[in-house]
Amino acid sequence: MATFYLRWSGLIGLSLFMGLVVYLIRPPRPLAADAPTAAFAAGRAMRDVAVIAQRPHSSGTPANAAVRDYLVQRCQALGCSTTIQDTTVLVAEGRQLLLGRVQNIIARMPGQQPGEKAVLVLAHYDSQPHTPGAGDDAAGVAAMLETMRALRSGPPLKHTIIWLFTDGEEDGLLGARAYAADTARLRRTIGVALNFEGRGNRGPSLTFEVSSQNGWVVREYARAVPTPLASSLFYEVYRHLPNDTDFTPLRQAGLTGLNFALVDGYSYYHSPADTPARLDQGSLQHQGEYMLSLVRHFGTISLAQTKAPDYTFFNPLGTWLVGYPTAWSLPLTVLIILLVISTLVAARRRQRLTWPGLLGGALAWVVGLALLMGVGWGILTAIKAVYPPYGAFYDAAFYNVLAYQVALLALGGALFTAYYGWLS
Repeated sequence: MATFYLRWSGLIGLSLFMGLVVYLIRPPRPLAADAPTAAFAAGRAMRDVAVIAQRPHSSGTPANAAVRDYLVQRCQALGCSTTIQDTTVLVAEGRQLLLGRVQNIIARMPGQQPGEKAVLVLAHYDSQPHTPGAGDDAAGVAAMLETMRALRSGPPLKHTIIWLFTDGEEDGLLGARAYAADTARLRRTIGVALNFEGRGNRGPSLTFEVSSQNGWVVREYARAVPTPLASSLFYEVYRHLPNDTDFTPLRQAGLTGLNFALVDGYSYYHSPADTPARLDQGSLQHQGEYMLSLVRHFGTISLAQTKAPDYTFFNPLGTWLVGYPTAWSLPLTVLIILLVISTLVAARRRQRLTWPGLLGGALAWVVGLALLMGVGWGILTAIKAVYPPYGAFYDAAFYNVLAYQVALLALGGALFTAYYGWLS
């Protein structure tokens, strides 16, 4: 009995720890439509989501024009001076040529010091042709409208807030490219940019991309947001993927900023099932709380100097965010390597390990991971062979993928534990 407990206690402990992590990063409770006027309420924002995501509304369609007219009316009703940037965009990238007409909506909320740099908040109002786009990106657009309303309940901020509803994002970031075309004007007038995206329809909102020289913006982000979920590792992974968002042209233009997205519920991304009814209101609440707290914060502090040496940052547990200057990374890495080497040498001198045993253990770890990856790949391939429609989903993230993920994790943990038990 004692042997059984020792073998499985690690797996049980890891499972409990993972459950705690999932619990700590869950989205906040959504506030109802009767919440205090100064607060962001997903219940109020969902009214706009229901209108925007009634049907697919890709750029250039009558449905897109109806959404545009609705947003203009809502912005004007909220007291913002509103204009439409109606322009044609031509983009040549390698052997690819993109051409399209876009109609960006630009709403301005004047600050107490209009001569200072402004805060730019953006999300795209077009959808992919085959989806109503509740998560991508009606949630971001509706969050902007609800944030406008909440800000109107208080005194004006120091800085002007520019609300940019871009068109043509799904066709190659055309609206954002049009807005960012005059880079000199952009750098002169915008202090910080905040982009809100959706690659799913539930889960917490992740801060997955930051601009270069991000030390200042990361520190201010940590001060402003009550539940930050961010990691510099997210962007290191993201930048190696063939993906871009409306934040890309702004970052390339040299603006300081942050990029946020809902990423859970990936099965619904660009799907006809991405409807308002399936959008998690807690996720919308998290997006909105990010937006409102950051706009209030950046709208009040100085935006004269928004660049500082890069930071490395992450959440060790839950929403606790820690960071340090990236310049420390190399010295810390060297220190850790030296500590590991000194520990191994001390253990060897005390005859706690042998070099063949150490190498064998490392090899066993690599072989075990390779076996688990092979088993997982084989099971996933078999599932898609038995039920071919699963292969139509992005990365095989079918609607009931969570059940398969839990089953694979449980099987992997059991196999890994059994494998090490066999080795011992």
